[in-house]
Amino acid sequence: MKISTLNKTFLVTISILQLSCSGNIFSELGSKSSDDALFFDAKAAVDSQQYQSAIDIITLKMSVGAQAQTNVKEVLASGYAGKCGLNFINFVNSLATTVSGSAMILVSKPFVGVVVDPASCLKALQTLDTIGTTAQRTATDNAFASIIGMSMMGSAIRAYTDLVPTNGDGIQDAVNISCGLTNTQIDYVVLGFGYMSQNFSYLTAAQLGSTSQTTLNTVIATCTGLAGAACTILDPALITNPVRDTLKDLMNTSDFGIGTVASGGNPITIQGACP
Repeated sequence: MKISTLNKTFLVTISILQLSCSGNIFSELGSKSSDDALFFDAKAAVDSQQYQSAIDIITLKMSVGAQAQTNVKEVLASGYAGKCGLNFINFVNSLATTVSGSAMILVSKPFVGVVVDPASCLKALQTLDTIGTTAQRTATDNAFASIIGMSMMGSAIRAYTDLVPTNGDGIQDAVNISCGLTNTQIDYVVLGFGYMSQNFSYLTAAQLGSTSQTTLNTVIATCTGLAGAACTILDPALITNPVRDTLKDLMNTSDFGIGTVASGGNPITIQGACP
């Protein structure tokens, strides 16, 4: 499936930072240190995958007032997402063209061979949260939040279960590896799942592909059936051991995760997936 078959408006709006630019068009209009010029430079830095540079421009050089603007926060969130390892176009294309695979394989596969930093995905999501709640933000921002949530979950799964060879090969390094994740490690999966779930209704099959939409909808429904509202946690302080155990169990199934336990969707089998 080519990009042209996806929702172009969605892609163009969310990935405005992917647009190529040559030179600083503000250089002849005023100071290169003006907020407008710095904002342009930040967007150009994201476009050239200089994510830390974009983050530094916004957080260290732009005025406090400019940093509070929604469009600046969106660019900052994109910078953090890129630092996390997200290439938006590649990620969405991977989802849109898949024909099989569990939910957690779908979201982690684009990060095989990629240097990842799940903590930066969390910063991206927390930056979007400063714009407002899901109800207060635009549909595009919410769709982006869902994608970043998937990316935080997928980058963490790859980073903590698939390290060999360097940056992984798409196969878990050891049987039951997900069951032994630390709280810090599994919390990125829990929060990523929460942001994905909370904002998933803003994504469509035209954007994700019908297979990915169905697969991800199913894992969201399954988690909700097991842990209820805990599957939409956005606040690290609200994470409990039971929800951590639920995500570890889901990760260790072949139906929903990266493991070998075939649950058939049976809640009892899922909850016993980790020994």
